[in-house]
Amino acid sequence: MLRPRLKTILYSFSILLTLLIICAVGALIYSFVSLNSELKSKLESKKFLVPTEYYAAPIRMTAPQIISLKELKRLFTEQNYRERQYDVRVLPGDFFVATGSECSSRMQIPITDQETQCFGWVNTTVSASEADQRLQILLLDSENRITRTLQGAPFQPTAEAIGESRLIAQYLGIEPVMQKSVSLGTIPPTCSNAVMAIEDVQFLEHGGVSIRGTLRALIKNITSGRTAQGGSTITQQLVKNYFLTSERTLKRKFQEFIMSILLESNFTKDQILETYLNIIYMGQNASFQIRGYGSAANYYFAKEISDLSSAECALLAAIVNSPGRYNPFRHAVAAERRRHLVLEKMREFQFISESDFTEADREPLPSAPRTVASETAPYYLDAVRKQLSAQGIDSEGLKIFTALNLDNQEAAQESLQNHLENLEKNNKYIHGLKEKGFQLEGSVLLVDNQTGHISAAVGGRNFRMTQFNRAVDGHRQIGSIMKPFVFLTSLLNENNDGQPYTPVTILNDERFTYKYEGQNWSPVNYGKKYFGSVPLFYALKNSLNAATASLGIAVGLGNVAEVTHLMGVRSELKALPAMTLGAFEMYPQEVLESYMTFANMGQRRSSTFVISAEDAEGKKVFEFKAKPIPTVSTEAVATLVGMMKQTVLSGTARSITLNGFTHPAAGKTGTTSDNKDAWFAGFTPHLTAVVWVGYDNNQSHRLTGSSGAVPVWTQLMKKVGTRYPADDFAWPETTEKIKLDASTLSGLNALQENDPTEVELVFDKKKVPSGF
Repeated sequence: MLRPRLKTILYSFSILLTLLIICAVGALIYSFVSLNSELKSKLESKKFLVPTEYYAAPIRMTAPQIISLKELKRLFTEQNYRERQYDVRVLPGDFFVATGSECSSRMQIPITDQETQCFGWVNTTVSASEADQRLQILLLDSENRITRTLQGAPFQPTAEAIGESRLIAQYLGIEPVMQKSVSLGTIPPTCSNAVMAIEDVQFLEHGGVSIRGTLRALIKNITSGRTAQGGSTITQQLVKNYFLTSERTLKRKFQEFIMSILLESNFTKDQILETYLNIIYMGQNASFQIRGYGSAANYYFAKEISDLSSAECALLAAIVNSPGRYNPFRHAVAAERRRHLVLEKMREFQFISESDFTEADREPLPSAPRTVASETAPYYLDAVRKQLSAQGIDSEGLKIFTALNLDNQEAAQESLQNHLENLEKNNKYIHGLKEKGFQLEGSVLLVDNQTGHISAAVGGRNFRMTQFNRAVDGHRQIGSIMKPFVFLTSLLNENNDGQPYTPVTILNDERFTYKYEGQNWSPVNYGKKYFGSVPLFYALKNSLNAATASLGIAVGLGNVAEVTHLMGVRSELKALPAMTLGAFEMYPQEVLESYMTFANMGQRRSSTFVISAEDAEGKKVFEFKAKPIPTVSTEAVATLVGMMKQTVLSGTARSITLNGFTHPAAGKTGTTSDNKDAWFAGFTPHLTAVVWVGYDNNQSHRLTGSSGAVPVWTQLMKKVGTRYPADDFAWPETTEKIKLDASTLSGLNALQENDPTEVELVFDKKKVPSGF
């Protein structure tokens, strides 16, 4: 008979043990419930490792744009379209090139004698059953000018022909990735069998975890004295890669164990395997993570996943275990040894025959890495993220359709880089600063005037060196970029004599002192040269400080600030006299939008980097819809633009014309008084571009807008501006063009050395002075 004390102890122990068991069971149940909730929440919110995808703007073509058949073939070949004969059926992803007569025969419609060339295609997003109806046709003349766009069949005229958006970048968080999702049906069974053979041969049998596999791995590791074999199933690897961290703790292993079982209860084996093969880490291509078998097939073999051989499938299964150790380009011997082991396992489990094993084992490894990936337009994508963030939209996991034009972006990057390198090499002063460690920087923005879509954005020379995005975050003094706003304000008003300001209104370009708030202010002309009495247009094209300042004071500094804001400038403006000469800061995008307002004859339009964005379910979370807003008198803006054309033809930006860009253009140079900032903002009827050059630390570079920024704009426009016809601006019918001859110019004191002997200006018909 037990002693009472021992009996009490055993009784207490039984109670404690029961409580412990109850707690353990409760904890286990709680873990299942909480982890199951967490699992479902993550699945519902993110699915499996959905990257943020960025798409370039689709190709848009309309009459009378200029583009050659050679360029069209390049654009579509780069997107993996296939060229077909013009007289065979064109399927999604196909294009053809034909003569005008061949195209007429195909379409069964008449064409003109001028329509000598034809290009047709069907976007890959179109279903095969709709290919005939969605076939798009461009008809071009002998000068590569698009004459018509059609779609059929039957073929009907369209406003424009549109290609498809091109995937340019993918990110997981802040990490760039290469990920191409593929369905299990497109993955060869050999590839699936290969990874199961080496990683989890019981995958189709277990319920998420394999006790036998775990024990086998534990015994192997103990006997070898090292981690020689892993015991994780494919399901556990999926959980670890997606839901958990890679930390080695008992808590994480317990969570992995529970969540693997839960995952198996929520998904089928096919779903788990397909997801695993789409998200598993498969190596590194420069800064890009290679995720999944689809992108791995492209990177290692330059093939689609469906075209892989048994040897290639075995190599991918080998790489899964350790992408760095078994990289075939860096560690060929180790990769081949691991592939051999995979093939042996496949033969052992009868996934391949003996002859297949022998043939696959002899196949050579891929010999050289594919083209190293580079981050496309990183400053542009940074601007995209910032725009969405400003809208309160988290870009994580979205499909983002940007306004980026890859050709325009490349042209902008090259134009800026070439000029800055040239300055650092050939400008003695800047070369000296370069040797002291100062790097000259710059930014470029390019926008379509009709849509507000920013097709190129360069925020600096090297995103890896500095992520500061000068194109959207640079807040710099603008200098003479401000002057057109002063002149526009005058064109909206009358002078002291009650007469309207016109391009030939006389201003005094003389040194003067303005007193305000107990201060004296005296504007100084560049080179300290003054011209006396000069007409309005002459003062603007030659950027005369004294004349501009006196004009701004005369029309009212408050009025100037109000008009500037109406045009699209958002930065604070203080009604001080120095404001007239740009002694304050603006962001480049403000300059871009306000000058785009000039180009659109006073119709203000917002600009955007993002056309639309949608979530993983295809629901739109953002769409750019900006209607033009009328601002001030169209006639006044047209008159200003006519004067700004003279800046390009014979003023401070005359090098644009001299260096070969002869399409109609207007603009204004900007140079700060201390030569720390050089600007040029210019526009054609189709495009507006803004260039800034300077040092981040505000070091003086001794450049002007003419020498620092205009060359970049000129190079850029010679590449992208010439894709449009050399059309003049669409002048309002209420304006009139008037040519001033040499005699008239001389009488206005507007005919100095090297000035043109004939000048064409635009006037409001109601304000044309007598005698003109």
